[in-house]
Amino acid sequence: MALISFDLDGVLQKNPFRMGRPDGVFGHICRELAPYVPGPDPEREVLQRIIARHQRHMAAGDVVAAHDWDGIVAAIAREVGYPGQIDVARLVEHYCQVDGLIASYPGAAECMDMLRARGHVLVSVTNGFRRYQEPVQRTLGLLDRFTALVTPEIAGAGKPQADIYRAAEQFGRGPCIHVGDVLPHDVFGAKNAGWLAIYVVQPTAPGYTPMPPSLAALPPWERPAAARTWLEERLVIDRRWHAHPRCELEECMPDAIVQHLLEIPDTVERLVA
Repeated sequence: MALISFDLDGVLQKNPFRMGRPDGVFGHICRELAPYVPGPDPEREVLQRIIARHQRHMAAGDVVAAHDWDGIVAAIAREVGYPGQIDVARLVEHYCQVDGLIASYPGAAECMDMLRARGHVLVSVTNGFRRYQEPVQRTLGLLDRFTALVTPEIAGAGKPQADIYRAAEQFGRGPCIHVGDVLPHDVFGAKNAGWLAIYVVQPTAPGYTPMPPSLAALPPWERPAAARTWLEERLVIDRRWHAHPRCELEECMPDAIVQHLLEIPDTVERLVA
């Protein structure tokens, strides 16, 4: 019996934020603030300001503030002289009800049900605040499968900081395994906390690159040893957005690599055997 934590976005679900797209939460925010921003492309300018403030928080080691989108958006609204208030959490609730903006990845519910049936305890370790993640999970029907959602504003830390994993350990006994899609956050953080790590790359997730056929033919727990070149390419892709902290591949080498969520239950059994 293991304690298994899941990242959410890019692993189990697609959220409604839609960074860089006109639909969804960020598109709404950019349209709302654009009339107060000069320049030829004010919506893009708003988005760039959101990203820049997020990255400044990350560079300063304040992972909690970096994922407080209400706080970030409020600060930018003050900068540009916006007279109102934008409630990001309420926008998430709204856009969860718009067809096609959120989805669970294939096998999400089945994977979780199989793990629970085998006696494992499931939690989420995510950098998304609870008020942003819970509406998505509830709408997709996944929320009740978790014992707990462990989030930065509650833990006082975020991935890759070890304290967010420590906060999850109260919900079950080891061995502890984290499932995530970002090498310098999910895998580096889990390994730094003394956990095992399963790296997942979803075929329809942003930045997807296919696993070489020779690698895909191996069992998930044998893939890391044969995947160095591919993982180096993945680390470069992951760093485009997740630039902090800087880590090398040796520090974020997963214990297994899966290309579908239904590979996870047997992989867990192998890792804890």
